[in-house]
Formats: sequence, structure tokens, C-alpha cells
Amino acid sequence: MERLWQDIRVSLRGLWKDRSFTLTTVATLALCLAANVAIFAVVDGVLLKPLPFDQADRLVTINNSYPGAGVAIASNGVPDYYDRLEAVTALQSLAMYRQAGATIGGDRGQAERLQSLIVTPSFFSALRVSALRGRVFTAEEAEPGQADKVILTHGYWQRAFGGQDSAVGQSLRVNGVSMPIVGVLPAGFLFVDPDIELLRAVAYTAEDRADDQRHSNNWQQLGRLNDGATVEQVRSQLAALNAANAERFPHLKEILANARFSTDARSFQEFLVADVRRTLTLLWGGVLVVLVIGCVNVTNLVLVRSTGRIRELATRHALGAGFGRLARQSFTESTIVALLGGLVGLLFGWWALASGPLLGLDQLPRGSEIAISPRVVVFTLALVGVVGAVMAGLPVGALRRTNLAQVVREEGRSGTATRKSRLVRRMLVTSQVAFALMLLIGAGVMVASLQKVLAADPGFRTEGVVTGLVSPPQSRYAGETELRALVVRILENVRGLPEVSSAGLSSTIPFSGSTSDSVILAEGYQMAPGESLISPNSVAVTDGYFETMGARLVAGRFFDDRDVEDRRRVIIVDERLARKFWPTGDVIGKRLYQPTSAERILEPPAEDQMLAIVGVISEMRLTGLVDGGSSQRPGAYYFPYRQDTRRGMGLAVRTTGDPKAVGESVRRAIAQVDAELPLYNIRTMAERTSEMLVDRRTPTLLAGGFAVVALFLAAIGIYGVLAYQVSQRRREIGIRMALGAGAPRIFGLVLGEGALIVGAGAALGLVGAFFLRRTLESVLYGVGAMDTTVVGTVAGVLAAVAIVACVIPARRAAHTDPTIALTE
Repeated sequence: MERLWQDIRVSLRGLWKDRSFTLTTVATLALCLAANVAIFAVVDGVLLKPLPFDQADRLVTINNSYPGAGVAIASNGVPDYYDRLEAVTALQSLAMYRQAGATIGGDRGQAERLQSLIVTPSFFSALRVSALRGRVFTAEEAEPGQADKVILTHGYWQRAFGGQDSAVGQSLRVNGVSMPIVGVLPAGFLFVDPDIELLRAVAYTAEDRADDQRHSNNWQQLGRLNDGATVEQVRSQLAALNAANAERFPHLKEILANARFSTDARSFQEFLVADVRRTLTLLWGGVLVVLVIGCVNVTNLVLVRSTGRIRELATRHALGAGFGRLARQSFTESTIVALLGGLVGLLFGWWALASGPLLGLDQLPRGSEIAISPRVVVFTLALVGVVGAVMAGLPVGALRRTNLAQVVREEGRSGTATRKSRLVRRMLVTSQVAFALMLLIGAGVMVASLQKVLAADPGFRTEGVVTGLVSPPQSRYAGETELRALVVRILENVRGLPEVSSAGLSSTIPFSGSTSDSVILAEGYQMAPGESLISPNSVAVTDGYFETMGARLVAGRFFDDRDVEDRRRVIIVDERLARKFWPTGDVIGKRLYQPTSAERILEPPAEDQMLAIVGVISEMRLTGLVDGGSSQRPGAYYFPYRQDTRRGMGLAVRTTGDPKAVGESVRRAIAQVDAELPLYNIRTMAERTSEMLVDRRTPTLLAGGFAVVALFLAAIGIYGVLAYQVSQRRREIGIRMALGAGAPRIFGLVLGEGALIVGAGAALGLVGAFFLRRTLESVLYGVGAMDTTVVGTVAGVLAAVAIVACVIPARRAAHTDPTIALTE
């Protein structure tokens, strides 16, 4: 310990004496480590951290898939649940769940909208979660008439009931129905969405279990593997069950085969983060490259410093200090520098995560779990240890390989570093340029991809539109007549506001996260052999909705007062769906129909069930600005609300004033109709569009930031190695100038060396980017990974920065005074 303390004191004195080296090294490491801390915290919280459940690695999720119909990942039907309970023996428990809104309260003219989770009682055994207070749902509460019970999350229990034990046993008014509270969940419970505050029981009726509901997919499934069972066994048993069902229901066999129907099982954690895994992994790789570039800079600094200290180390060795003693001193000094860089990096990384909401990190799956955890600290310390070892090992290794007598002769004669050390530094800077170019290309194509997405036509005008959701409770609006009357009163009140120019309701507001789909066919359309049925988005809208959203009418008309419940059934389709059934020709007056049963799925219904097309609109994007992800719906079709009345609706309002200010006025207008009917999830369409882009915008911003840091570090590296070479070769430059070499020649000599480094690094970077192109293209839209415009622009930026970095030492060399250089 005494020797260690002595080494620390000597190291601190040396680092304080060489403050420029210390500050530069610590700042470089802090910058690189901060980026690694921030990204690893995201990767750890989203991808690596186990879910907060007992043996969470044994949780699996099950989903149906219909890729032939454009739906790669679908949910499950109720009959699937009962089939799989018996057939999938690899699971010890299986549960169904669905997220839904819930209107709470209303007794005193006030109502609150919460997020709830509707679950089967088996949900808790699958997760192995017990109640903190009271109990969880029992099997009896899965029977019709017994399911009106609720369980509170810990956060809602604290917020609404002050954490009082008496909350259990009280009743809560949910969607207009009084429901007893049977339990409170523990504080650590977090499932899918951190905003969930209430759990409700579900009881499936005989109609829900009927075979014609087999592919009515509305529920998510969660299972727990038996001891010793694997996900592969679950998949095999699901495939066998699907094959048996295909024989049980021959009328669906060909249809499902054409839709390429299958059922997949995968780790629940993998399912939650599937959409962001590849992107986050790429970002993690990119930020590690930034660390490598920073380490190269630090390595060059250490090599420069060790070259300057070679006489000191050689002298200490000659006076009796062994290599072990020199190595220990070097490791102590390097560890101090690396630890300082790590501590500052942790601080900056924490600050970056605190700014996470600005980047949309909180909107990532499991985004609420992103934090500087002990694992992040351990990871940072491991990086610090590696960097410190490299910083210490290089000078000691160089000293061991160096002939001390040769060092004295070469340094004393020419004042320059060895050719080998100069070559090593050039190679390191070349690698910096290569890595920087790869990061710049990656960030550049991601920016170009985001620009393509932003330029995509949503099919409506986002400016000046405010949206919100309403969900009338069945207890007070049981039938279609009541719902239609409510909608009329809401629209009258809202349209009467002076700041509102138009308003309409729709069952699907774009980018709100709620959609519905259903199979539809065209009269007289002949399906080709092997062609799949399609399931486009199905939407119900009131008159005035399309005008409010600024939808573009291509042919025919919008809905109006003619489209009431007792008139002929009509429909509006978008261009995408129209092209599917009628690639050429006028579609106005053509008819579509929805199958009335699974047994007669291809048979047209009665005449009064046929749907006449009265209008065609440009495609309105409902789930994203561009195709991609697990669903690529083949268009959409729209019903007039009075002919297809639905419960949950979204309100769209076009205002002549500030869109953000009109929300409260609209809320009050709806409260005048029904004080227990809250308007919730109020967003402008611009805000919804921005939120929808977070999974593209956030990685692009991060990648751009990392690329700028990499470019900056590479420029410093280029400047540093050339400046050092100029300082070490002052005598040589003085001799050259004394022999007649002019300033332009010296300038060109140094600039040429820089150009050689940059050119070699750029060539290697292009090769590396080419080999990574397939990985990059998986997260891009509308642009290739080696897009010539992007590569050309990036190369130009790199060249410009490199020229600046080269010109400064080249000018210094060109202005060398040979008289002073030769007498130094």
C-alpha cells in the first residue's frame, strides 16, 4: 500500500506538471465514454435488463400471422385460447390480455380517463405476480356475470386512495359501472405500458368462443414454459394444432393457406423490443466505434508523451528501476487518467439521459426503465479498465522493445522519433479516418431516409387539426340509437365553437395507435389461384370528417345527409384498395361486400348488405407515413357512421386559431353533453406525426451526433499526428529549406502526407461501409446504404475537415525559420 500510495503521488505530480496532456486525454475519454454510457443505459434498459417477473426468460408470447394478407404479426382470437390451453402442453399456463381505456368516476360531474389492462385470471399465474393487498382474480371471475372486478396498480392506489388499506373492498365507477376493488399490485409491477393503472377481469361468452370468431383477432397471448420445455416445442405444438384445425374446418383450409397463416411463439422480452432491437444494436456498435476513435487519439497522445519521456524512462531503468516498477508506475498513471475520464463520462452520460424526453427515449419500449443502473456503472468501469490498460501497456511495451543506446543516438542526432513509431501513428490515424467515414455514411443515409419519410404524403393536412378520443360507456349508451344521438349532440356543440371551422368523428384517428381491419371482397372479382384474401383497415366516419382532415377526393363524393341508416349502404375506398380490385376504370357505383360467415366467406351476401362505392379518396396513412413493420394493410375502406355505428371514436377539429389552445374549449363542449364523458389523448396532428416518427428520428439524431464526434476526433487525430511530425522534423525541414526548398514545397510535402493518410482511411472506410450495407438497409426507407449522393456529400465533408486539419501544421512547417531550426 505504501508503494501504491507513492506511485499515486508521483503520478499526480506528473499529470499536474503535464496539464495539457491530462486535460486533453480526460476530455477525449469523457466525451467518448459519455456517449457509451448513454447508449449502453438505453440498450441495457430496453434490450438486456430482464423483465421484472420471476423467471422472466420463460415467458413467451403467441401471435397469429397472415403475411399473404399483409399482416405479418396479428393478435389472437378467443377460440385460439381454449384450443391452446389443451393442445400446447409445453406451457404450464396461458393468459389473454388486451389494453383498453377506462373512464373512472363521474359521480360529481367529473371523470378521468385511465389506461387499463383487461386480463384472464391466468394472467397472474403466468407472470407469477401476487397482490400486495387483497387478492388477484379467481377462476370463477372468468365466468359471465362475475367479471366486474378491478385491481389497482400500486401507483394508482397511492394517487387515488393515499395508499390506504381500506381501498380494498371499496367500489370504483368504471365506464359507468360500479366495480369492487379486490386487490392492489406491488410497487414493482410493470407490464408493457407504464401508464397502466387498472386491471379488469374478462369473462368470455359462448358467442366469443364460437368457431366463427376463430380468426377475429383482438387479444394478446402470454404463456409460461413448463420446466424443461422450449420455445421450439411450443412452435411445434402450435403447428400441429393449426394442421388439425385445418382438417376440422375444410372451408377455411385453402383461404388460410393462401394467406400463409401460421402461429409463432417467441420470448416475451424479444417480442416487446423487436421493432427497435436492430436499430439500437447498430447505435451501440456505432458508439463503440466512437470509443475506438477516441482511444486512437489517446493512444497517439500517449505515444507522443512516451516518446518525449523515453530518456527519462531509460535513465530510471539504467539507475536500477526494473521493467515491473516502470510498468506499475505507468499503469497507475494511466488508471488515474482513465478513471477521471470515466467519472466525467458518467456525469455527462447521466445528463444526456436526463435530456432523454427531448430525444423521445421515454417513448421506446421499456423506455421508463432507462437509467444509470449498477450494470451501466460496471460496464463503464470495464471500459475504463481496458482503456487504462492500453494507455499503460503501450509505452512500457515500446520501452521493452527499444534499444536504449539506439534511442540515445537517434534522438541525440536528429531529434526525431523512430520511423516505426511514426508509421504506427499514421496507421492509427488512418483507422480513425476509416471509422469516421463509416459512421458518417451511416448517419448520412439515416438522415436521408428520415427526409424521405418526412416527405411522404400522409393523404391529409396536419396543420390546424386537433384530435382527441371519446369512448361512450355501454352502461349509458347501450344501443346504436343512443350512440348516434350522442354523436349528433357532440358535433353540434363542437361545431358551434367560434374557433372551430369544421369537425368530424372517426373510429380511427391517424397515428393514434388504434385501428380495425376486416376482410372485404369485390362483387364479381375473380381471385387468382393461390391469391389471398385481404383485410384492409375498416373505418367509420361522420360527415365532415374528411373535410376536416383535408382528405383529397379523387372521384365521387364524401358522405353527407343522404347516408343514413335506412338508406342503401354505401362506402368510400382509398386509391390503394381501388387499384387492388379495379386496376383500371371507374369504380364509382361498383360494389363490395363483407363475408357474413366463415362457411360462406366467398359468397356474396343479400342485396341489402352490398356496399356501393360513392367516393374514392387518396390514401390516408393511418399507422405510419410509409409502409413497413409487421403490417402493410392493402388500403382502407370507410363507412358512414350512421350505417356502421361504433363505440370508441376519435374527434378531429380544424381550428382557425392556435390548435393547442382549442383543446380545452372542445373538452368543455363535450362536458356540456355528458359530464362523465371525457375527451382524452388530445393531440394536434402535428404532434401525433412527430410521436409516430420517434423510432426513426431518435436513432437518426443519435447517429448524427456520434458521427460529428467521430469527425471531430478524426480531425484532431490528423492534426495531431501532422503537428507532431512537423515538430519532430524541424531540423530536417530547416535543412531542406537551407538547401533551397521553398515554402510551397514544404507546405505541399506536409499536406501530401496528410492527404495520403486521409485517402487511405477513406478507402478503408468505403470498404467497411460496403460490407455493412445490408445491415444498414434493414433500417432505411427510400435510400440505399451506399447512396451516391450521400457518400459523395459525406466524403466532401470529411475532405474539407481533413484539409483544415492538414493545412494548419503545413502552414507552420512552411513558415519554419531554417536558422532557428538548425540551431535548436
